[in-house]
Amino acid sequence: MYTPAELRDRLASVPAPSVVGIGDDVLDCYLHEDLAYPGGNALNVAVYSRLFFGADAGFVGIVGDDRFATHLLNVLDELHIDHERARRAHGANGMAFVSLDEEGDRRFVGSNYGGVQHGLRLRLTEQDFAYLQGYDRVHTSVYSAIEPELAALTERGIRVSFDFSDDAPAGLLARIGTHIDVGFFSGGDLTESEIDDLGRTALATGVGAAVVTRGSRGACAYTDDARAVAAVVPVDAVDALGAGDAFISGFLAARATGNDIDGCLEIAATAGALACTYRGAFGYPVEAGDDARAQLIRRYQPV
Repeated sequence: MYTPAELRDRLASVPAPSVVGIGDDVLDCYLHEDLAYPGGNALNVAVYSRLFFGADAGFVGIVGDDRFATHLLNVLDELHIDHERARRAHGANGMAFVSLDEEGDRRFVGSNYGGVQHGLRLRLTEQDFAYLQGYDRVHTSVYSAIEPELAALTERGIRVSFDFSDDAPAGLLARIGTHIDVGFFSGGDLTESEIDDLGRTALATGVGAAVVTRGSRGACAYTDDARAVAAVVPVDAVDALGAGDAFISGFLAARATGNDIDGCLEIAATAGALACTYRGAFGYPVEAGDDARAQLIRRYQPV
């Protein structure tokens, strides 16, 4: 088992590319603790880039105007993550709800449909594009609804990474692959041959590098001339929430410095392990309370 200090030492030599997360942000409400932690894929990638690599980082997205949104923005300020291009809208911030199952594992059990983000779409302006061009790359996800903006990003020379997760709509990869420098996929339920097929399919659509995480089996990465596999890095885990987003941050940091995909996977797995030593995605909880629980309006079926 590695200690958090040992994991940080392994990451210390990796230069810090600047990153902007575009799109989703939530408060992960732990019902069994009555605490809500800032999170969301796009926001987490920016935060981990800052926390683990000291990167200049920014966030562009839509947040609410409730106390949870205020807490989230205050945390970004404390971490020195720029959010000058974020939008605030009247209403509840996005919220996801987490509970414990019979084995003690954390499960997402519901949401508030993304709060104010559900009825709005982030439209990037020329001021946004100028802002984004000041960073090394942007990261977004299938949960961020900015697919219509991807062509305009790449036309301006902005490198884009994209988390397809495991539930991207049919045909999405074929439509946007040519705009994606690095595509990330969740393949924990796939066989090894299915994972290889997914990686090769992503490359065929134009994705520059494809990475498929496999849960406890580690991850695979693909480029046109290479395939690499990495195991998970052992750590005494406190909470695995956000580990996949930290993995993305690590892969992007290593890729920006010219590492081959074996090296990128090693740094990514180390960052993912370090995230498991935090409660919530990266800490900074706020009391949830009745106003959080009242937002549980969408319930997920048990796995």
